[in-house]
Amino acid sequence: MKWLVLSYTMPTKMTTASRVRIWRKLRKSGAISPKAGVHILPYTDECLEAVRWLVTEIEQEQGEALLMNVHHFENLTDDKIMDIFRKERSADYQEIENYLNELEQKIKESALNQAGNVVAFKRDINKLKKNVETVSRIDFFKIYDKKGLLDRLHQLQRSLVTSNLIFLILFSLGTLNTLVLRKMKEERYEVTRKESIKIKRTFDRSLVFP
Repeated sequence: MKWLVLSYTMPTKMTTASRVRIWRKLRKSGAISPKAGVHILPYTDECLEAVRWLVTEIEQEQGEALLMNVHHFENLTDDKIMDIFRKERSADYQEIENYLNELEQKIKESALNQAGNVVAFKRDINKLKKNVETVSRIDFFKIYDKKGLLDRLHQLQRSLVTSNLIFLILFSLGTLNTLVLRKMKEERYEVTRKESIKIKRTFDRSLVFP
């Protein structure tokens, strides 16, 4: 198997912020570092382009970078390298799933009686969706099916759509005040006509008028 191997050094006068920026870009690219100062990626067009940009940035900071195309490591097998990739991506996915579990529990326990809750929950859902896509792009050996996570996030978002409609219906009955409605307008949900009719029918059956 072909690998991209990057080794680089930065000048001692380089600021901590610049060093951290380089490290974060390496992390974002999905590179692993089985040995100090050595960073490995699978040889793909996407990875090659990302590392070339990184090399350019390192050199612009007066650093030195060596990019290699390696077919074989004497003391590191392909299986071992792939195992390191799998473990790192598994940890990334587990972190996302742990947060998703917490978010599902918070939404379940919350009465959602304040519009601000809906705003915050939707923000968390969108952040998790982005995280799933980010990790999926660097899951080079496809150890995890992202569809399950995205389905759960979609279901959570649908539940917030329902809560949003409930607030609007209650407002139309004079139950909620103008301040709450103003907060609700911060959220713009795409609700299909079918979902709207379903919610309306549910309330038509449950409402009791004096």
